Amino acid sequence: MYVYTIGASITTKSTLISSIISGILSLLIFATLRFYAQWFNDSQLNILFGGYLFSWLFILSLTCLSNAEMLIFGPDFQAKLVPEILLCLSLTAAAAGVVHRVCATTSIIFSLVGLYFINRISSKYYNNAVIAVDAPLRKSGKKFK
Repeated sequence: MYVYTIGASITTKSTLISSIISGILSLLIFATLRFYAQWFNDSQLNILFGGYLFSWLFILSLTCLSNAEMLIFGPDFQAKLVPEILLCLSLTAAAAGVVHRVCATTSIIFSLVGLYFINRISSKYYNNAVIAVDAPLRKSGKKFK
């Protein structure tokens, strides 16, 4: 007899699939950029394009890491600035620095712009309005002298 659970199972499966796909795509982008490193060094426009592609490596690796953490720590876990974002950004900058120094700089700039827009879109989509509760005022009593 089979028992189907719909609630958490679908969320876990979609998070797992998203983590696997983003991990595979980030490895594919990294391998492509390393394989064609000489082409990216040919002109300034190619270097800028390499920085743009490395920013996609950052976004995909952050997605893979964040989804893996959601699988481990639960669906309410969110990626924070210090451990996850800085780790993915530093690894991406190091990988881009192997191709070209300007590639690393432009990848950081493109990554931060992409992170800003992703944060903006996700705050619209997942906006949980928190209602502020006023604390009761302390009634004035005797004043201490």
